Amino acid sequence: KKNTFSGRWDEKALSMGWTAIPNALFFMQRPLGISPTNFNVLLNLFIHWWEAGTWPYPSQKGLASRMGVSVRTIQRSLDEMTEMGLIKKTATMRNHPRYKGRNIYDLTPVIKMIEEMAPDLKRTVGNKKSDSQEG
Repeated sequence: KKNTFSGRWDEKALSMGWTAIPNALFFMQRPLGISPTNFNVLLNLFIHWWEAGTWPYPSQKGLASRMGVSVRTIQRSLDEMTEMGLIKKTATMRNHPRYKGRNIYDLTPVIKMIEEMAPDLKRTVGNKKSDSQEG
């Protein structure tokens, strides 16, 4: 039980939900030149991705508040990740009943990068517990 997800975390810790993210993404930060701020924003996009086929559309104000940064920092980060080809951003109209003017963030590009880079990263970094413990 200790080696399972629920064995490591109790119900209180998981009461707000959890997000599954491949470890490869963490090892891709440096090779892809993802800044710490951009990585944090990307992780925050992933927590809003609730179901396959429906991309996240969180408010920039909400992301900024959660991270303790300005909305402008979030905007710059999203623009940088779009320019880097990590995400695709689609604007919506304010009168849209679901999106209400929020951007939709398609994570397909970064997902494909993870899928393509993971095998090489695994060979380079290794997949041993001792390797991950060393950093």
